[in-house]
Amino acid sequence: MNKNSANKTGNGGMEASQNLFKRRAMLMGGGIFASMLFVNPTDLLAQAERSDGPRRINLSGRQRMLIQRAGKFVCLAYQNPDPAPLLAAAAETLALHQTAEAGLKDGDEELGLEPETNASVLSALTRANNAFAPYGQTIRDAIERRRVEQEHLQAISDLNGPALTEMDAAVNLIERVYKSAELSEQMAMLINISGRQRMFTQRLVLLSCLTRSSAISGDTRQELFRTMNRLSLSLNILNRVTPEALQGAKSQPIIERLNSVRVDWAALKERISTAKRITEEGSAEHNLHLNERVEELLTRMNEIVLLYEEAAE
Repeated sequence: MNKNSANKTGNGGMEASQNLFKRRAMLMGGGIFASMLFVNPTDLLAQAERSDGPRRINLSGRQRMLIQRAGKFVCLAYQNPDPAPLLAAAAETLALHQTAEAGLKDGDEELGLEPETNASVLSALTRANNAFAPYGQTIRDAIERRRVEQEHLQAISDLNGPALTEMDAAVNLIERVYKSAELSEQMAMLINISGRQRMFTQRLVLLSCLTRSSAISGDTRQELFRTMNRLSLSLNILNRVTPEALQGAKSQPIIERLNSVRVDWAALKERISTAKRITEEGSAEHNLHLNERVEELLTRMNEIVLLYEEAAE
């Protein structure tokens, strides 16, 4: 497996993030947990010698983020007078999702992935891909039409949850399968949770954008605040567990970055929570500004995930 062979990125076309990840093969991030899924003990033992566990947890977790990211770009395109750049970003996001989807099953040297041989994992990935299919088709339809209609937003709102739930279940199963003597339970959990933070950042913008659509139910706003709370909770878990899982020099850069993210997130969360009602005319500007702030958090969370992965190898 070649771990240093490519300079692709998984951050949906942001040039600054591309520069951040050139040091490794392409890496890059709701849903309910499914860590109690049945896993054959023989399968677990068969995976114990695999060396791509940290990478596999990272990249499967990134799929959750890409699901939210693709929908986010389409929703922002609906509100923007010039939808073309945002729809192009959605297309790039789908391409990244498709590449990782194939790599997680069949292996990909550039991604640093070996072919998957665990039957339980393959089944979970198939379920995730099947749930994603109608959601991905909605995104592609908007891209091909070069415009976004209310029907696209409604479909994104309806299909986003099932796609995310199945992918989250697959990630949690992969975490269970690939933790071993080489990858401790704590490190597998930290890679998963830090990767999930990437997903929360994108989900925030997607939900904020959907709440401004008259076709979407009020439940979306409640889900927005649940996502904010889950992001805060996960940051607290990372801060608490990291010093226990990593000692000395390996933990310090991660802890410093987590503290910085936590401060900035607290300020942004307060701003979102106390924001006055945005008029329909101000929705586009509000969401684009929120997206800029969230992209900064995403870039820094990507860096943290990579540090966890590196520490686990």
